[in-house]
Amino acid sequence: MQTELQTLLRAIKQFLIYSLAASVAIGMLCLDVTLTGNQFGEYSGVQITQELMLLSVIILFSILAIKRPEIRQSSILIAGFFGCMFIRELDSFFDLISHGFWIYPALAITAVCLIMVSFNIRQTLKQLAEYTRSPSYGFMIAGLVCILVFSRLFGMKYIWYGLDPEHSKYLLYHIKSAVEEGTELFGYSLCFISAFYYRSEIGKK
Repeated sequence: MQTELQTLLRAIKQFLIYSLAASVAIGMLCLDVTLTGNQFGEYSGVQITQELMLLSVIILFSILAIKRPEIRQSSILIAGFFGCMFIRELDSFFDLISHGFWIYPALAITAVCLIMVSFNIRQTLKQLAEYTRSPSYGFMIAGLVCILVFSRLFGMKYIWYGLDPEHSKYLLYHIKSAVEEGTELFGYSLCFISAFYYRSEIGKK
């Protein structure tokens, strides 16, 4: 009986924490609307929160790569993947050097991570497979789907401009941006919470 209650309480706790992720996304959107009107540029609260969460995921998996040899290779690859996403989020700053320059540091990170794990491919694949069995993996995938797929499809101009062709495209563009950026932030929140839970889970082993 006690075990069942603990399981249910843990499930309720997870629900509340992931609900908080949704609240953070909407809260930051409201903050940006209040402070900047309808601007969601590089210095907006939504964008900065996205970058902070990305950076936190990178740090969490980097710590695991350093401290836990049994999952080092998989943690390096995951940290490198989010490192590339972090650089992509900073593309406007790299554009000050040259348009599209972000691709070069991203490729450099990819190359370094692949070289680091290439010495033991079998072990790397085993660790990645083991990660997919983690309870937190599902939420990581859900977050990535929000960021890489749903936000892109939901933010298509075709959808928003087609809703009301007579309306100002300027207004519709900002509505589209708010929806897209808010969805991305929700996805990043899921990834951050998933990474945090995974680190806690590994720490108990």
